[in-house]
Formats: sequence, C-alpha cells, structure tokens
Amino acid sequence: MLAKNVMPVPHRRWTQAQTTAALPLLLFLSLMACFLLLYGPPARAQGVVQEGLPVIDARAYILMNAETGQILATKHAYRPYAIASITKLMTLYLLFRDLQTGHLSLQERFTPCPAALRTGGSTMDLRAGVPFTVAQMILGMTVPSGNDAAVEAAYLVSGSVPAFVRKMNATARQLGMLSTQFYDPDGLPHPNNTASPYDIALLTRAIMTQFPQYMPFFQHEHFRYGGITYPNPNLLVGRVPFITGMKSGYTDAAGHCLVATGTQDGVKLIAVVLGVPSFRDEGRGFWKASWQSLKLLDWGFARTLWLPSEPQLERTAAH
Repeated sequence: MLAKNVMPVPHRRWTQAQTTAALPLLLFLSLMACFLLLYGPPARAQGVVQEGLPVIDARAYILMNAETGQILATKHAYRPYAIASITKLMTLYLLFRDLQTGHLSLQERFTPCPAALRTGGSTMDLRAGVPFTVAQMILGMTVPSGNDAAVEAAYLVSGSVPAFVRKMNATARQLGMLSTQFYDPDGLPHPNNTASPYDIALLTRAIMTQFPQYMPFFQHEHFRYGGITYPNPNLLVGRVPFITGMKSGYTDAAGHCLVATGTQDGVKLIAVVLGVPSFRDEGRGFWKASWQSLKLLDWGFARTLWLPSEPQLERTAAH
C-alpha cells in the first residue's frame, strides 16, 4: 500500500548548456584515469617521498638502500625495459655462486670455447688457444663488458647458453625479479630481454649482500688484457671516492644504462638508471648516465646521512 503513495521521480535531462559546462571536468577525470593506468600513483602515494630530488634525465630509475631494501626514489621503477649489458649482472651472480661452492676457482685457467669466439659486440678479446683465468674473465665482463666473456661464463657454469639462460630465469624468480626475462647471458639486443629497475636493484643487492668478497671486481677503472687497456664506462669508478661499482650497458633500444653503487659512513645505496638518451658519441652518453646516477646517489646520501626525517626548527634558549 505504501508503494502506491510514493510519487514517481521525474527523469532529469541535462540541458545542452549543462553538458557543455561539464565537459572540462569529464575531460580532466578521463586524463587522470589514463595517467594512473599508464604510470601508477605518484611517488608520495607509494610511500616514497622525493622532495628536492634533482631532475634525472632517464626513462626509468630507482634508488634503494642496499642494507634495508628501502626505496628512496623511483620513476617507472616496476615496468620492464631493455637493459643491454646490465644483463651480465645475473651472469656474474651465477658465476659468483659457482665460485662460492667451489665448482670454479678464480685462478683456474681455460681456453675459449668456439661459441665465445663467435660472439659479436663488445669484447675482452678472447683468442683461440690463448688461456685466461676466471678472474680475468670476470674483469672482462665488469670493465669492457665483454660479450665473449659472458658466453664463456655460461659454458663454464652450465655447459651451454640455453641451459645457462634457463638458470638465469629460474634464479630471477627466486630473487623476486618478477618483471624480468632473460634470453642471453650477455645482453646483446633481443626484443624481450628486459627487466625493471626494481628487479635490477634486487639483483644488485643480492650480489652485494651474498658475495661481498667479489665486489672489488666492480671497482677497476681500467682492465688490461692481451696488450689492450680497456676503460670502465662507469665513469664514477676511480673518480668519486664513495663509488663501489657496478655495471654499464648500452644498445640503441636500451639507451645508456648504469647501475652505480656507493658507500658512505656505513650506508650503502644502489642507483639503477635506465634509458638515458643516447648520443652518437657513445662516450658522451656514458658520461651523462654516470652524471644522472651521481645525482641520485648524492641526493640519497644527503637524505639518509645528514637530513632529519622531518624538518624541525631548532630549539633555542628563548623556547
């Protein structure tokens, strides 16, 4: 009976003027929805406070505390990108694991396998029949980023590149690198050889914490092999006192990439910078990648070591 006494509510039609007036608001809401869908919530909403962070000219980056895992700064840090020779950090991780278990030793000598000698791109110049030590092979990856050294490492650890790549991907999952897919041990261009800055920071942190005895391999400004002296593309190494490594990379698809690690007063930070705009002069590109990484680390150390967690006025006698 009560339903019969309820007066029907007339359907309200918007006038053309009302619809026109609402268009800017609707457009704004649509654009915000697209922004959040593509880029996620802003850093503050993710729990990362980035006040005072200088402009970092890179496609994506992350700054992480290596001791605690705390994330200090991010930009597109959870999206996968081409990583070029940053791939070799996983190759080195697996090699370090074999060294720790005793399967290999630093002073063991080998002669290059045919697959390593056929590998193109950057090289440490392995030569047929000329022996090398495992320590030299590691430096061949960390300094000149030798693709031949990475393929040789794959054969020494797993017997073949396909078996080694399977181990790379299985290990990535174990470390929590859920946005990573490896297709080779060296980082030569492949459309699906990708990782996120966050995943690379996880891998770097694993190397630093599990294999600290091998960190000096990342601190060489130069490497000499076969009568050739190779410079480290990480221009921070040997020039900035607190820098401890770690790995550079470059392809046309990836741009210039750099993982830089540093330690000050017991605080260890990891900066991963991917996709710094490329230059025809490759040396200039690595200079810029090094500069972007240094800005991130400087800002991180300032916040971690010298600035209070919340700015406060000093108390004076008058108070």
